[in-house]
Amino acid sequence: MIAEKLPAIAGLSIEEKFDLAVELWDEVSARQNELPTQKVILDEVERRFADYERDPSSALTLEEFKRKFSLP
Repeated sequence: MIAEKLPAIAGLSIEEKFDLAVELWDEVSARQNELPTQKVILDEVERRFADYERDPSSALTLEEFKRKFSLP
């Protein structure tokens, strides 16, 4: 975990951690086109869709998904 490599983060208050998270998110959001994972994510989505097309019964309904992952 990255936080373990930066021990000063552990000493921050919850408010400071929140502010840091917002600052990091803002920077990532502004530079998201630099992220190398976009192609990886797209490839994974295409692979999963191909799996679904081969066997539509393997897909979960929204209700099944929510139940499986304990979502409201």
